[in-house]
Amino acid sequence: MHRITSPRIYLPIILGISIIINLALFFLITKINQPPKGIELANKYPLLSKRIFMESQNDFLIHFVPLRNAMNDYVAKQKDEIGVYFEYLPTGTSIGINDRLEVRFASLIKIPVVMAAYKQIEQGNLSLHNSIVIQEENIHKGFGSLWKKGAGTTITLEEAIRLSLVESDNTALRAITSQLPLGAIEDVFNNLDITVDSGNGYPIISPKNYSSILRSLYLSSYLDRKDSYAILEYLTKTPFADMIDAGVPDDITVAHKIGVFDPLGIFSDCGIVYVPNRPYIICVMVKSDQATATKHMQLLSKMIYGFVSRAN
Repeated sequence: MHRITSPRIYLPIILGISIIINLALFFLITKINQPPKGIELANKYPLLSKRIFMESQNDFLIHFVPLRNAMNDYVAKQKDEIGVYFEYLPTGTSIGINDRLEVRFASLIKIPVVMAAYKQIEQGNLSLHNSIVIQEENIHKGFGSLWKKGAGTTITLEEAIRLSLVESDNTALRAITSQLPLGAIEDVFNNLDITVDSGNGYPIISPKNYSSILRSLYLSSYLDRKDSYAILEYLTKTPFADMIDAGVPDDITVAHKIGVFDPLGIFSDCGIVYVPNRPYIICVMVKSDQATATKHMQLLSKMIYGFVSRAN
């Protein structure tokens, strides 16, 4: 005679197996729904290159011959001296037209100076909260309005950085420079392979080599990610929107820096245009009057944006 086993004996076993299966499914679904760590970091720092967070790249465009021809034709037809450099960041493909045109740094030097300040912060030599007392020798009545507050005004290093990058304030730039040790700015140039003229000590810049500054920030190769990001974020807030910024739609983010050197009639605008999945560097330098230079920058920027945004 066989003994009939009560079903209640198996209930704990069935319950245990059910719990294990449900837990396994929970953790599996949770893992699937959570974005990979690389994507999380990329979302946290959207102005930095996705290449530094993940291996895959977006929108591999390699056929830029039509754009190259259009840029060449445009520059060749102008009587003004124009240098332009374009680099498609997902692949590194570049186009340069008179891209070695050498000009004075002007306000473009503000980014390397700020990079030098952040490097000192990373090394523990400075803090964003450091107070700076504006000295008479810091006063410069060019770009910006900090000079109106006069010598003796106290600001933080963080505020000086913001004014220098967003408002292109010359007095703020001089205030930052006064806090840097000897050789700090030169270290930026050396790391980014920008040559300094041994005769006058000025950096030699062109549309092509200035792009190394923007690329360094985008790839976070000289500064930490948070500091590279902070600089790029400031550069998206500049009010000077009538040059390369004017060549793209209002909803496209542009992190850029203008440069104006009136005595020689040199106007520059260099930045990163964040077309979704298709970011690129554009740097235009023009020797002309301001109105004409602005027009050249707008048209070249519009030309490049139009190609990149529509290319298949």
